[in-house]
Amino acid sequence: MTPDVYASLHESFENRLQRQNAQFKVPEALRRDGEILAMLASTDTPPRLQVKGLGLFEPAGTDRPEDPTLAGLRTRALARYGTEGLRTRMTSVRQAILALRPGPPDDPLPIDARSSPPWRYRFADRYHDLHALLEAYRLLERAAPLRREACHVPGGREFALKPGEIETLRTFAGKLEESVAEALDQPRPDQGPGLLAAFARLEALGKTLRYGRLVFLDTLNERETAQLSWGSAPPVFTAADADFRLARRELTSGRQFDEIGYSLLENAANRRLEARKALAGKAPFHLRTPAGLMPSRPGSPTETVRPALGVEELRDAAAAFLAAESAQRERLEQIYRYHLVERNCVTELFRTLNESLAGMNGSGAEALGGRIEPAPVDAIPFVSARRVERQYRVMESFELASRRRLFLETLDSESYLAELSPLSSAIYHTNDEDSLFLFFTDTAAWPRPLFGAANLAVGTAEALAGLLASPFDAGRSLHHGLRGMLVSLPELAFFNIRKGTFR
Repeated sequence: MTPDVYASLHESFENRLQRQNAQFKVPEALRRDGEILAMLASTDTPPRLQVKGLGLFEPAGTDRPEDPTLAGLRTRALARYGTEGLRTRMTSVRQAILALRPGPPDDPLPIDARSSPPWRYRFADRYHDLHALLEAYRLLERAAPLRREACHVPGGREFALKPGEIETLRTFAGKLEESVAEALDQPRPDQGPGLLAAFARLEALGKTLRYGRLVFLDTLNERETAQLSWGSAPPVFTAADADFRLARRELTSGRQFDEIGYSLLENAANRRLEARKALAGKAPFHLRTPAGLMPSRPGSPTETVRPALGVEELRDAAAAFLAAESAQRERLEQIYRYHLVERNCVTELFRTLNESLAGMNGSGAEALGGRIEPAPVDAIPFVSARRVERQYRVMESFELASRRRLFLETLDSESYLAELSPLSSAIYHTNDEDSLFLFFTDTAAWPRPLFGAANLAVGTAEALAGLLASPFDAGRSLHHGLRGMLVSLPELAFFNIRKGTFR
């Protein structure tokens, strides 16, 4: 395969992934709009809005002293805007919230996997971001300090900084402060969450420069249930240490250190600190990957402003958005519905390859050595692998282990046995996408027929129960049970299809 063909195929797959992600974000966004509007329509309880990043700071009324870094930024702002400058800006934000109106939920339904939905700055996002901006002004006004639990001040040599590292962080802190000052000069509604994160990082950087050691925000505050002791997975801890060293190396690389580099350093430091605690036996190591690079600990705003809309208008709008969400999900289910034989991971891989090669004037197909049309037998992994070996020009082959397989390789025998069943697994959680089953059969080859028989029995029981429940769940449980039975049948003949859905 030539570099041009590879680049074209890579771009085609990336574009398809981006389109699919954008499509699946639409119903989530419609749901958020509907939930915010329903919350505002409720007259029984005050709105319970959660603002991302606000939970990093101490609430008003605490006896903690002002943060000197934020106090310095406040002095700079007051000198620029006057004593009433911040109050005037807060009033403007309140007026903007009062004037908010939800647009019509007229997002076009996706035609197929190739359609891209238009980007929209939605009502729920605008409502949240304006409150974040309002709280940012309020935090700046009182130079609010960080919560103690929102910031790590670790001891130990591995977090002590060298003079060159300190200078790099000092330069970065100055640039970050300048970017915050520019945002305050020309405020926009979408700047609120970014300002909250920037305030928190400026405070952490201020402590870092004063103490001469790395002080950083807690970006891993949302705990997963899956935990490991030190003895069960040393490679995980080794990776955390390596990531921290790699991120820290950027401080002395000579390259410009920016917010992405600081975010990577911040997350890697969190992982390294938790690994150290686990090594000392003080805490378990939690298996998680940060959802994003921005610290997002939520908090309740001091003031929640309602848009100037009537209750009935809000309720009607909420119902319309939730109905639009349902329509979007139904359409996406039709487009991406999984079928064990006709539409599975292998058939879609072949289809995407063929569609990508179709626009290359035949050069792509020649580079691969041929073309494979999806067939029902491709659902069997070794059959599809053999077709690739026969029809494509294979230069090299290797296996990419699944998340579950990589996890199993780190376990001792007792923990390994626990992972054979979803009932005792530490990383698998029962979800709506999978039928009920009793054993994983992807690693257990010889006992696979016995495990398959047990899974078949569980699938049969689910199907029978679903038959009785059909009038109440529109046949959903029956469908799950029948699918579980179908997936269990190959296991009786030593074949494995079921892998489990990991989120």
